[in-house]
Amino acid sequence: MTVENDAIAEVARRFAEAVHAERTATLEALAAEREAAQRLLTALRREHERQTASAAGAFITGVVVGAVLGFAVVALFNPRSGHETRQYLAARVSVVRQSFAERLRAAISAGQRAAAEREQELWREYRKRMSEQPPQEPLA
Repeated sequence: MTVENDAIAEVARRFAEAVHAERTATLEALAAEREAAQRLLTALRREHERQTASAAGAFITGVVVGAVLGFAVVALFNPRSGHETRQYLAARVSVVRQSFAERLRAAISAGQRAAAEREQELWREYRKRMSEQPPQEPLA
């Protein structure tokens, strides 16, 4: 029996060594994959930052070019003189300001009316609840 026991023990030892070697190889492969994934993520982040910076620069350039072209078109094709244009724009701003002020006053007034109506409704509800409750004994 000892020969069989020794053989079984040897097979078990070899099996354990094989499992250990396989586990070690798997862990090393996973570590290498993790490092590769981290390098890839770092490269992708750098590329994203580069593209974002490039896009922001292109946007700002576009805004500046658009403003310059818009100014040039207005200056070339505007039938009014500079003084007349300023007067026209001032008049339009005044009209818009007055219109906005009127709409703001109307909105504030509507809000105040709604608040007053809600307050009256809450007072009616309070009085109704108070009249429905039986009188309570005063606390001594």
